[in-house]
Amino acid sequence: MGLNSARYVLREVGSSLRRNIWLSIASVLTIMIAMVILGASLFFFLNAANLAENFESELEINVFTQEDLSNMEVSALGERLKGLDGVQSIELITKEQALAKFAQEYSESLVEDLGGENPFPDSYKVFVTEPELVEGVAKKIDSLTGVDNVVYGKEVIGPLLQFTNWLRWVGMGVVAIFAVASIVLISLNIRMTVYSRRKEIEIMKLVGASNSFIRWPFLLEGMVVGLVGGLFATLIVGMGYDWFAQYIQSTLTFVPVVSESNLIWKVLALLVLIGMGIGALGSIISLRRFLKV
Repeated sequence: MGLNSARYVLREVGSSLRRNIWLSIASVLTIMIAMVILGASLFFFLNAANLAENFESELEINVFTQEDLSNMEVSALGERLKGLDGVQSIELITKEQALAKFAQEYSESLVEDLGGENPFPDSYKVFVTEPELVEGVAKKIDSLTGVDNVVYGKEVIGPLLQFTNWLRWVGMGVVAIFAVASIVLISLNIRMTVYSRRKEIEIMKLVGASNSFIRWPFLLEGMVVGLVGGLFATLIVGMGYDWFAQYIQSTLTFVPVVSESNLIWKVLALLVLIGMGIGALGSIISLRRFLKV
């Protein structure tokens, strides 16, 4: 495209937006609404996945050692635990630490009643690389020498993993449904916009304008409309999510909320890019039938 053609295209985009101001506003609003819906569903998915990951991170295996083990034997057991496949990290809780924690959580008087004896054994908290490995790793640990008891919530781990997987699938389903709805909504609006200007397209074809020459103004116009709609959507979604995150953190403090600013900005920037892309792509697709004169 030459310089003169580029200038013409830019002028045409500006004049077209002004000439069809109400259609342009309708297109901007359509893209804005679609991107708000899509943005809300994306943040729903991110928080659902984050909640599932948070639940899974709480899964741990508590390994209680036999009472007659020496400190050296307890350390050796820890090394064997580290070497097991699927083990991410371990944490030693000495019998003294266990007693102090018991006194802090319950009562100092109960500790005094023990008469200086410590009924707690040394123990390890074992964290695995994947939540699905908990049961298998626990069985391996139970067979190690020096292990007295292994506790890992056998009864709840299955339902918990099912719940976290369900959360992820629901999140992805919501995103998919609203993504399709957004595309359909925007496509219908763009088709109406292009249809209202079909005479203009036919005249340009009849006077010898090439298909690419006709496409460029519509392509750029779609991108501009998508950009404006995406920016408005970003503002609404950003402010709305900020309010939502603060509300949840102040009222339901036990519920983890995605609050990483980098991730949030990436999602918001993605909305703008998607808006521009859909605006441009929708214009090109809708033009195809009218370029066959």
